[in-house]
Amino acid sequence: MTNNNPTDMAHEEDSIDIIAILKTVWDGRKLLVKSILAFSIIGCIVALSSPVIYTSQTTFVPQTSDDQSSSAPKGLGSLAGLVGIDLSSMGSTSSDSYLSPLLYTKIAESEEFSINLLSEQLMNLEGDSLTIKEYLLKDAGSFNLIRFIKKYTIGLFSSNSSESASINPALDAYNFISLEDFGMIKSLREKFSIELNDKEGYIKVIASDQDAFVSTQLVSLVTKNLQSRIIALRTNKIKERLDYSKEQYDLKRSEFESLQNRVARFKDSNKNISTAKFLSRLERLQSEYTLQESILTNLAGEYNNNKIKLNKNTPIFSVIDEVYVPNERSAPKRSMIVIIWVFLGLVLAVGYILAKKPVMDLLSEFKGDA
Repeated sequence: MTNNNPTDMAHEEDSIDIIAILKTVWDGRKLLVKSILAFSIIGCIVALSSPVIYTSQTTFVPQTSDDQSSSAPKGLGSLAGLVGIDLSSMGSTSSDSYLSPLLYTKIAESEEFSINLLSEQLMNLEGDSLTIKEYLLKDAGSFNLIRFIKKYTIGLFSSNSSESASINPALDAYNFISLEDFGMIKSLREKFSIELNDKEGYIKVIASDQDAFVSTQLVSLVTKNLQSRIIALRTNKIKERLDYSKEQYDLKRSEFESLQNRVARFKDSNKNISTAKFLSRLERLQSEYTLQESILTNLAGEYNNNKIKLNKNTPIFSVIDEVYVPNERSAPKRSMIVIIWVFLGLVLAVGYILAKKPVMDLLSEFKGDA
């Protein structure tokens, strides 16, 4: 009795196909071995010729102590309003100085941040110093021909645009980046990265370079500039309030000292006079003196409060992982490179062996039809 079960027939066909594929590959084993050997040699050459890269990193946590209380003493607004000073806008909460950690990576990706980094100083082990831009130009010395071609092709149009920008006063308010600086910014951004762990609240700065000492310095410089930028953005509003309160305090102190001198001169010039007119004028001067003294006292309190707030809102960065000069390379992974090339040789050889006969048959059919 014949078994016509469709499932058994499908399994039989699959078995036959697999056996046929394995037989085809086995018949082409010589080509397979040659391909694997050839790609192994290529992989070894690529692995040995790949530049050695060292990676440095540091981890830090920004910490602040926000003041949740009201910044202005009670009654200050009404007193200051009498002399035309509006201190209602000077009050702040902790949200005014809040800077989302999600913006930290955006800061590092800005052109302004990268351009400032290009002017930072690096130092080699011999003690010689050069800017990051000079180091990148030196590192890209093998691409001088490409830069030469760009300079006298695309660069011609760029320079004309720059010259037009410098000639036209209306364009002075805009920032123009030269073609060279733009290339340096791209090269610099490839050398460092910033990782943010929003859940645990830490920031990691990572830098890689062929020089282990340079990679360490890049981490330090990126960290320093990033922290400075964070502090500037975080304390920008409170600094404005501090400057405003100091300006008002200095102005009122000058007016108060002038009023003190007026009161003293008035009393000295009328020591033996006790008429009603004298007493009325003295009372007015003393009332004005008392008002100005109260305003000055409150402005002094506001000024001191803003100084305290500035200290509280200035982030303090606690370093978790100090940066150090790496002793071991982070790249290339030479064994992995060789394995990838061997696998690539294996896949290409198997693909060629399996596709050769069907392709030849297909070409023969086309020739026969023609």
